[in-house]
Amino acid sequence: MQLINDMERMQQEAVRRAREMQQRARIPTPPKAEAPLPEEHTEKQSRPRQEAPQETQSFSEVLFKDREKTLILCLILLLTDEKSDSSLIFALLYLLI
Repeated sequence: MQLINDMERMQQEAVRRAREMQQRARIPTPPKAEAPLPEEHTEKQSRPRQEAPQETQSFSEVLFKDREKTLILCLILLLTDEKSDSSLIFALLYLLI
């Protein structure tokens, strides 16, 4: 009988603690004060940011820009078509990184 009473008491205590934790979680935290910005401006900060003009490049231009990577990609395609050793293909993929 004592064991059952202890179990009920522990369950009630667990429920009470869970409710307390939920109530604490619902309390909104006050917003943090933002640090004031320094008034000193360096040349880098005062100059307007210049963006480089975006050039449109075709897929072939991007692909053939780096000849070594293009060669490795061709090798990977050939080896996968021939059902070659996967460790060799993974090694070539590693070289692309």
